[in-house]
Amino acid sequence: MDTALHFSVLLAAVVCGWLLGRLSKKTVKAAPRRESAHYYRGLAFLLSEQPSAAVNTVIEELPVDEETLPTHLALANLMRSKGELESATRIHQNLLSRPTLAREKLHQVHLELAKDYISAGLLDRAERLLRDLADESASYRLEALERLQHIYQSEREWDRAVAVALQRLPRRGWLRKARSSNNNGEENIERSLSHYYCEQAEAAIAQAEFREARRILHKARRHSSDNPRAILLTAQLALTQGDPNYALRLLHELALEQGPYAAEILPLYREAFAKVADRRAYINALQPIAEQSTSTALILEVARALEEEKGRQAAADFLARQCESRPTLGLLVGLTRYQPQGNPSVLANTIENIQRERPVYRCRHCGFSGRKLHWLCPSCEQWGTIAPIRGTLGD
Repeated sequence: MDTALHFSVLLAAVVCGWLLGRLSKKTVKAAPRRESAHYYRGLAFLLSEQPSAAVNTVIEELPVDEETLPTHLALANLMRSKGELESATRIHQNLLSRPTLAREKLHQVHLELAKDYISAGLLDRAERLLRDLADESASYRLEALERLQHIYQSEREWDRAVAVALQRLPRRGWLRKARSSNNNGEENIERSLSHYYCEQAEAAIAQAEFREARRILHKARRHSSDNPRAILLTAQLALTQGDPNYALRLLHELALEQGPYAAEILPLYREAFAKVADRRAYINALQPIAEQSTSTALILEVARALEEEKGRQAAADFLARQCESRPTLGLLVGLTRYQPQGNPSVLANTIENIQRERPVYRCRHCGFSGRKLHWLCPSCEQWGTIAPIRGTLGD
């Protein structure tokens, strides 16, 4: 069964269900034959794969009341899921034009119409509906705010995204503190807020507004103290403002406390250390971090520094010890490069080619993988869920 026919059958089933339920309440003698004829005509349109004509029939003939509202909404949802956004919008607008529905039911229809506009990319219209809904409906306020936040996030309007996200959080105080420890929804909002502030901080740093960037990053870390992005940006800012020691302390803590992100410290760590000490001190400082975090990238950096300081054999010996305790594909590539005997270039090139094809990062929420670190997952749109892949084939 193709998609269009499958959709039509589902739509027909919804209308049939309502019709049978309605007719079952009437005696055979009292059944309104003209009304039934309209519904069967609608079903004929559906089964002949003419959903637009079916929608016309439903709008014109199916009454709107508390009993039929679920049927109208189900039809509209089916239309939206198939991409028939104009038809879904017409159904919802038809419902809103009927004054017989209770206020809360009208709020429900407003939310569904906003979903139509979002699916159609008419975000300005959706925004107006959702703002009104958040102000007027206690029942749908949080869902309206959540969808508003997503709109502002997709439009990269970080100030507005922050304002809406803050409205979704309970008031500060002991009650919020007691609840937040086991509330995943609040944790997701806090994490999103932290990344919104990071976006603002990056823009401030790019404009050399360092005081403002520092203030914003303080907020980012207040909402998510272990956000590696906020820590990296704070270290970058410290380095920019001439405080490499503070930057090194932040990077050191990040590597040890959040092992999966240890490799991300390397560019900043190398730059900061060059301003405070010599290469020998660099090796002595980095090696324990690399070994404790078990980061392949950091271990290879130590090997590179050892080669410059003491020669290839010292680097090879170091990597051989690391391969014995925690073998990874990356360490094996490094070891073949430093081994003095034979010609390891063919083997090393082959392994590197294999490694180059493999993803480097993976989302722990949806499994999306790639070779670039995204703070916002392109697939599931969750903040801070992508991290370097660890293990034999990873970092």
